[in-house]
Amino acid sequence: MSTPVTLRSWFASLRAFSFTASIMPAALAVVIAVQMASVVPETVILWWTAAPYLAAALLFHAGTNVLNDYWDYRHGVDGTVNGKPDPDPTHAISQGTVSPRFMLISGNIYYLLGILLGSLIALQRGTGYLAAGLAGALGGYLYTGGRFSFKYRAMGDVAVFLLMGPALVLMGVWSLTGSSELAATLPSVPMALLVTAILHGNNLRDIHRDRAAGIHTLAGGLGFRRSRVLFVVLCLGAYVVIAVMVWARVLPALTLLVLATLPVTLGLTRRVLGARDGSELIDLPLRTAQLHLLFSAAQILAMTGVILWPT
Repeated sequence: MSTPVTLRSWFASLRAFSFTASIMPAALAVVIAVQMASVVPETVILWWTAAPYLAAALLFHAGTNVLNDYWDYRHGVDGTVNGKPDPDPTHAISQGTVSPRFMLISGNIYYLLGILLGSLIALQRGTGYLAAGLAGALGGYLYTGGRFSFKYRAMGDVAVFLLMGPALVLMGVWSLTGSSELAATLPSVPMALLVTAILHGNNLRDIHRDRAAGIHTLAGGLGFRRSRVLFVVLCLGAYVVIAVMVWARVLPALTLLVLATLPVTLGLTRRVLGARDGSELIDLPLRTAQLHLLFSAAQILAMTGVILWPT
């Protein structure tokens, strides 16, 4: 008997709490594009590309989330834990709110819709844009899908850093301005470190279950103790990168506004360092996503302020 899908269960299957990890880099791309236009007067921003670009980013993100849930369930990563129901409310299949078939079909539909929207922009930006977009989509699809997967080969952290940071910002700037200069993606590095922390926090929490299922994540390879340290490095590294970029004049001094979020980071990292096992970190991905949102909002606000009120 199939599991009936309600609006609530469908929305839960998307893991929408994590969508800010796509929305904030997309917003950063807009700020960078406007900054480029203010410095180079001949830069023309095609504003109509902003909506399909953001929609495609969210569709690819949703597709990755949904297919990750499907493949983790198929590989026995999600499900019962020590004979008890899966405690993670974001695992829609093991929670029984949706069927595996629904997740497989919907995940592929999200990817197809994202490719369609990206193709509309490619009509304006050319085949290079289309090729780069398809490569990014394939990277997201292979996070856990198919015979090869980045997550199961301890490459998920690197893939997420690149795809949800520099690549996402590059595609946004390219959509808006037609420029594909890699230098424009430098401001995305702090956000990329924090979005990697979201993923690493998830794998840190699930380290014992992943090992039991034969899944090889970076957290599993490092072990619980060293993975806690890496989580701290990722979180605090975002502030270090901001400071270095301000010193190097890549970012304006006002960007140090992100330091206002440091107390949140210190509280989160202290909790992680004090944890004895993953059961104490059930909500770590959600808390880290919230930190990513606060930090990214502060960075974008500061960069926008400099554009509006140049000194």
